[in-house]
Amino acid sequence: MGGVFINYRTGDGDWVATLLARELSARIGSANVFFASRSIGVGQDFVTQILGRLRECEVMLAVIGARWLDATDRHGSRRLSNPADWVRKEIAEAFRHGLRVIPVFLDTTASPATADLPDDLGALASCPALRLRHGDDGDLARLLDEVVALARQPPSEDTIHRVASQTLAELDESRYPVSVPRPPDSEAPAALEDRLARYARDMTRLLRLTATGGYLGGGPHKQWIGVLDRFLNRRDEAPPADGCRPWLAAELYPALLLSYTIGISGIAAGHDDLAYRQLALAKAHGPTQKERSALRVLALRLVVDPQYATAFPKWRGTRHHHALSVHLRQELHPIFHHLVGDRAYELAFEEYEYLRSLLELHSMAFTSLGEFAFHQDQGTTTVAERMSTRLTSDSVLLRAGAFDGDAAKAAAARHQLAVAIRGRYR
Repeated sequence: MGGVFINYRTGDGDWVATLLARELSARIGSANVFFASRSIGVGQDFVTQILGRLRECEVMLAVIGARWLDATDRHGSRRLSNPADWVRKEIAEAFRHGLRVIPVFLDTTASPATADLPDDLGALASCPALRLRHGDDGDLARLLDEVVALARQPPSEDTIHRVASQTLAELDESRYPVSVPRPPDSEAPAALEDRLARYARDMTRLLRLTATGGYLGGGPHKQWIGVLDRFLNRRDEAPPADGCRPWLAAELYPALLLSYTIGISGIAAGHDDLAYRQLALAKAHGPTQKERSALRVLALRLVVDPQYATAFPKWRGTRHHHALSVHLRQELHPIFHHLVGDRAYELAFEEYEYLRSLLELHSMAFTSLGEFAFHQDQGTTTVAERMSTRLTSDSVLLRAGAFDGDAAKAAAARHQLAVAIRGRYR
């Protein structure tokens, strides 16, 4: 699920909206619940935050109390009749973007008739609804169970492709130009970090849907491979000759986020073959280059120069051995809040990066070491031991074709990786 947006009218059920935000945050993580009075920070643009976060969500809870339908402004005009009314705008936007809108009626409030609603809210009258009666804990429990159950349902193929198309449209040249002067070296890390953060925001809804679908086994593997393939090939013409090189490389960052999300969700759910297949079978065709697998194209250092990543302002002078790996782990963590616990996520992330490194060493001369490598050298991780049982001849990975299905080749890659790690730190 791509998150829950709580829509409410001030003075008509505020306490219910607050209660829902608190209880849902405890169940699926605060990052997956948008509640305007809490989720918009001081100094942030209200309009941008509201509409941007709404498009990242999958479900809207529209809190409807006794005064919701007929509430008036200071001039005596019905608020809902005004297209600029934010309650109306949010619900209309939710319908436009295909969110599942669930009316939450308070106490004995009746469902509005279609004739009583503006045209763009007419569908609200026929939406399956829930009811909360004051003092009835059973109503609240049922509502929470219903919404959490939605979080455990894999998204449909139509939803995935619709959201993927919307997301691709938002990553266009007008929003992410590359034909710009390269910033001075002292300013480049901050500028690049800002660009990556904007990419991540635009990708949030698709990543949440992907994490849910990949973890719950929703859809065939080819669906996720196909989506990744679209992001690898979103530029259908050669990049401009005057393009800023770090910015051109970063065009692959959305695909990198998507690939990691598919891989982590597969590993976390025991679908190791999904983690492997998306790296091997998704291909970058490129207008001027021969076909290459996602594994080759999305090597970390090819997407973000390590020198820039290490100097990101977010680290405040802390120099990580594998800054982009740390960055990705932190960036993607909220995407998995409603699926797995913190420790399970960290283990799956580590195992996915370990597998990526092994697959790179099997197929090419270099490897993208992740943060796990430093911990392995320090003896503070068991990732190599944990993964050893998943690299046998009868494992899901090798039966799917990883390491040519040969356990001896998997063992050779593990040895190469151990040598590479020793050489990196000693």
